[in-house]
Amino acid sequence: MLVNNDLIQEAKTRGYSRKDVLRYAYQAYDRVLPVSEDIIPPMKSLLKHNSHVQLCKNVIDFETVRMRAALPVTLEKESRCSVPYPQLLEKLSSTAPKFINIARFSPEKGHDRLVEAFYKIHQKRPDALLFIMGGNSYGDHYEKLFEKLQTMKLTDSVVLLLNIANPYAILNACDFFVLSSFYEGFGLVLAEADILGKPVISTDIAGPRGFMLQHGGTLIKNSEQGIYEGMSLLLEGKVTPMNVDYKKYNRECIQEFEAAISFSK
Repeated sequence: MLVNNDLIQEAKTRGYSRKDVLRYAYQAYDRVLPVSEDIIPPMKSLLKHNSHVQLCKNVIDFETVRMRAALPVTLEKESRCSVPYPQLLEKLSSTAPKFINIARFSPEKGHDRLVEAFYKIHQKRPDALLFIMGGNSYGDHYEKLFEKLQTMKLTDSVVLLLNIANPYAILNACDFFVLSSFYEGFGLVLAEADILGKPVISTDIAGPRGFMLQHGGTLIKNSEQGIYEGMSLLLEGKVTPMNVDYKKYNRECIQEFEAAISFSK
């Protein structure tokens, strides 16, 4: 069983807090494989015996990320964008500082507080832009976030994108990556942004924390103020890319996987 998120926090967010179901699932499988060390403690808190829990990080296809990042920015029929396509291209090619967040449109991703933090940035840098891109939307969260932008008069400075087949081309056109989540299993987008040489910041939460600390990343307070301060650091040039050795990282992931499939309960 591969576990790619803190399912206890996920259950609370979704409103179906059934620890008994999680406990049963964790105990029923011969092997339970969390994708980051940070989400192991909440898992173990549900188990009397946890010798079958073993770290198994995700391999990161850095070559494909770089290849797809070099392709043109495109939208598909199923894509949604809060501005017309020509305007999107114009914004992405501008010299304005461009922040980006990539995460599904869902409450745990912290988009509301990200927008509030960006509003403060926008007061100092009216030319600054924020792109929020997600592969899907939980309920009507995309629509609610757009309504928030309308209320705050930010629709010209914050662009929402949904169901984009190649997010890497858009990520590559931006300057800074911001992870604003309340919790994560790992936060793969942090690595993808780093692969493209982008300075990244992340809220100081389980999942991203271990990866960021190991590779000299910049963690920020898990709050709206923390996100604002982190975005200010990015603007001031005080955050540099991590430049992780992903070949070495992937070798470690493969070793963990091989150990997991040979692991005896």
